[in-house]
Amino acid sequence: MSAANNEALARMRAALDQHLAGSMPAGDLVRAWREAGTGLALPPVYGQAMEELLRRLEMSAVFAQDSCSFSSSAVTDQLTRWLDKAATV
Repeated sequence: MSAANNEALARMRAALDQHLAGSMPAGDLVRAWREAGTGLALPPVYGQAMEELLRRLEMSAVFAQDSCSFSSSAVTDQLTRWLDKAATV
């Protein structure tokens, strides 16, 4: 994996950690991931999966969690798995 990927993934992981700690709102997390994601050299399927997860997180933040078809915690769990997989490419 390239140094650029390592740096971008580290920024993404830091943003996710801040969000999980309650110090970063979902909208800021999404923005941070999209900004960092532009520098990643990964297969296109990773970008597609990331966008789908970020859209779900945005929707769960807009709607009450109970009225959304998925919870923000389930999405953040998936984002963690995405990071783990992206780090192995």
